[in-house]
Amino acid sequence: MLNCDFKPNIMKYILALVLVLNCIYTKAQDSTKVTRTVSGVISMRADMIPKPDTNQVLYDEKGKALRYYQYNKILSTGLYTIKLSEDKSLPRKQVITKLSEEQLNKYNTLIRENTKIKNQYVYETKKLDAAPLTAFYEQDKLDNKVIVQIFWYANCSTCTDFFAELSEFFKSLGDPKDLLVLLVTNDNQDVAKKKLKEMPLRNAELISSGKAIADAYQITGYPAYIVSDKNYVIKYAVAGFSRLAIPDLKTAIKTSLGR
Repeated sequence: MLNCDFKPNIMKYILALVLVLNCIYTKAQDSTKVTRTVSGVISMRADMIPKPDTNQVLYDEKGKALRYYQYNKILSTGLYTIKLSEDKSLPRKQVITKLSEEQLNKYNTLIRENTKIKNQYVYETKKLDAAPLTAFYEQDKLDNKVIVQIFWYANCSTCTDFFAELSEFFKSLGDPKDLLVLLVTNDNQDVAKKKLKEMPLRNAELISSGKAIADAYQITGYPAYIVSDKNYVIKYAVAGFSRLAIPDLKTAIKTSLGR
């Protein structure tokens, strides 16, 4: 949650930026961040992004005061925005307001557009080059499989927090034999295995020290997800995390399996 105590004439930009930054978490590879808002694209150095003001008080639509830990949880759902109070006697009072269906659809589109992987090697509808994976698997292990690649690292909480949910999802599918789930990390095997003991992922195969794969697919944000169907056609490719990442990942897997 960003400190929104700014002049009203830039609130439109700040509110858009709040939604994007609260919904998308990526590990940047340099000190420059490019943020896409409803109004355009803005490049910001890391030291230009305001730090959260944990003393800031916001209000719900009934006028109840909310502390940082309360409103940050609400805003992180991506279903709410911040508006200045319509009460003219309280011009600086900021109210958490639920997004309309139209606004929600707009921001869903914005989130999906900003988290898509779109480089020359990986994008939806492109045929996946399986060569980087053949350093770890024989070709027949990969053929006729829906391949789910999850790029993660041990100290990334948004990478592993949803492993339990995904485990239940795979179980609900009946643990299909034509589904291959690969956990690709740059961490060494000891670090990765230690984390997976704490946060296991059902029927997933670990590829540790997998920097060569991440580099081959130009993965620069974590977590990242690539789903390819049995013909190696990429059906889902996302880097970074948002509230849509896991639901859309599940949909892509089911579609690729013909469910």
